[in-house]
Amino acid sequence: MTKLLEYRYLAHAFKRVTMYVKTNLIRFLPTESIFYLREAMIWTLPCAIMSAIFVATAFMLQLIGVAPEEVANLSSLNKIFSSLIPIIATSSLAYILSVKKRLPPMPVSLLALISTLVAKQQLGGDSSRADTFMLIIGIIIPFIVVPMVYWLYQKKWARITDADFAGGNVKGALNLTIPGITVFSIIFITLKLLLYVSSLVTFPAFLSDASIGASYLGGVLYAGLNSVLWFFGIHGANVLHPLMMQLTETSSAGLGVVNESFLGAFVFMGGCGATFSLIVSVLIFSRSKTLRLLAVASIPIGLLNVNELLLFGLPIILNPRMLIPFFAVPIMNVIVALTVISFGWVAIPSADIPLNCLIGFNAYVASHHDMHAVGLQLFNIMLGSMIYSPFVKALERDSLKPLNVYLKSLKMTYTHLHEEASLFADDVVQNSNTLRHAQIRKRHQLERLAELDFFLEYQPQVSVHDKKFVGAEALLRARDKTGKIIMPYEFLPWLNEAGLMKSIDLWVAGEALEQDAIWQEAGVEVPIKINVTGATLSEKVATNELINKISQAKGRISIEIIEQDFSSSLAEVIDAIKRIHAFGGKVYIDDFGTGYSSLSYLNSLNADYLKVDRSFVLALETEGGKKVMSGIFNFADALGLSLVVEGVETEEQLSKIPKNVPFSVQGWLYSKALHPDSIPAFALRYSAV
Repeated sequence: MTKLLEYRYLAHAFKRVTMYVKTNLIRFLPTESIFYLREAMIWTLPCAIMSAIFVATAFMLQLIGVAPEEVANLSSLNKIFSSLIPIIATSSLAYILSVKKRLPPMPVSLLALISTLVAKQQLGGDSSRADTFMLIIGIIIPFIVVPMVYWLYQKKWARITDADFAGGNVKGALNLTIPGITVFSIIFITLKLLLYVSSLVTFPAFLSDASIGASYLGGVLYAGLNSVLWFFGIHGANVLHPLMMQLTETSSAGLGVVNESFLGAFVFMGGCGATFSLIVSVLIFSRSKTLRLLAVASIPIGLLNVNELLLFGLPIILNPRMLIPFFAVPIMNVIVALTVISFGWVAIPSADIPLNCLIGFNAYVASHHDMHAVGLQLFNIMLGSMIYSPFVKALERDSLKPLNVYLKSLKMTYTHLHEEASLFADDVVQNSNTLRHAQIRKRHQLERLAELDFFLEYQPQVSVHDKKFVGAEALLRARDKTGKIIMPYEFLPWLNEAGLMKSIDLWVAGEALEQDAIWQEAGVEVPIKINVTGATLSEKVATNELINKISQAKGRISIEIIEQDFSSSLAEVIDAIKRIHAFGGKVYIDDFGTGYSSLSYLNSLNADYLKVDRSFVLALETEGGKKVMSGIFNFADALGLSLVVEGVETEEQLSKIPKNVPFSVQGWLYSKALHPDSIPAFALRYSAV
């Protein structure tokens, strides 16, 4: 009875640990960083594929005993292409992160690459230690370089110029000089210090090259690291290629057993995680049609130690449910196989066999035709299937849970749960795939937007009391190939989703500045208002560029911001407003009254104008609407703010607006948005007497 209680206690504890991992692991996974890392590793696939082709071709030629010179050449090519993988990974990851941070991608990628090559040189150039850690260092460095460069890039003292005298690329490269030198120096000094400290540390003997290959440590280390890397979606064989070469060299010298043939025959049956055992486990222990169909479909490629169908279809990658067996099974295979070989029951796998070789055949050939090796392979497969079995059963239980949820207090039943949602609910890869599909959709939409011709129109603003022209708001428009005008509500959501609004704001500022110069040359004074998003004002680099542009107009260009845009970055917006006021620019709060934060922030912002949203004009038909409009006018008067009322289309609407406070109107009553060439005539018509 006591043993039964102990067993139940252990089972309950294991279940609690499993639930904790399931509910908390995803919370700590840096999903966005992993997504960028996986995207960067995809760029290494051509090199990895070419390297695999060279290895397979060299093996076939060596097996049939022909063209020894070509075998040597192919082996050399494999080494060259393998050495390129860390370089490509570093450059591509730095490029992706730079684009995300809106930094000049090519200079930053070059900086990360140089830092990685210097790190390799510091580790010993072409030594086995440098090769072993090259890709790991190449992955870590971009995550260090890009954020540090981004932080420095925003500092005014680190910028050489804000002028576009030689184009944006030249300006970006110049402004990366000081951040680049600073970051490179920090990395170089840090590496020197780490190497110096490591030279003072005496590492245990079991970490030497020979001991890694001669003991269980080499196999366990490779199998464990491979599983960890694949769990995060990183091709373990590519990353661990230097370690594999080290193990192979040690094995060839007669100091160890663990090599590529050993791992392919007795450890990675079905691919990383020994997933042929998972296939067998599903077929034996599961009754779920979905899981069994997936297992059957995986058999042909699983026999060749390829398991991407399971990794992404089940999924295994980033799925906490499968982490423990995915990590434990190959390690157990290493321990069992080495133990059996050490007793002499199975011949040492000394023949060179690639990892992607047919299960059964690989063990038979690698051990020089020892049928006991095939038996050991089958034993490991069945042992692995037993380890996978409780996790397979857990997946099946989850998939067979009742799909309906009864909400007792509401006396209703929720019936829209599905097996797929239950199976993939905690899968970050599923979320990444969703994000990827969204990005593809976004790219297609942006490709359509790329065919549009963007331009600015200007809607005049007129002071009601003296009928004077007081300026115009720059409004973004687009024209398709047929000449049809595309309104902002059709393209701005896509630009915002793509994170391009800062670029749009800066483009509008540049266009408005050019138009101001044209009007000035024509002798026409046109105060211009441009819309600026909170994303621009909350980033110092973008704010600096914006102010650099509009300050050249000496106060003739002002900004409009929507009240929702400054709610999460108030300090940055306040600082930007102070700088705009310094050169005579004005600040308008657009769509006033439609958000949730205006009253609490207006006093801090020190804005100049409130723009009353069109919805309040339409509400003037009711008594309540008139009271609200009157309250807004009194509020603005008390704070000393000027008013612009948007959307006034008729004299009747104008007559219902309070006249106790001076205000201007922007609406069809006076004019629709006009082409820039039409503004001078409008300004002349409403000029001061």
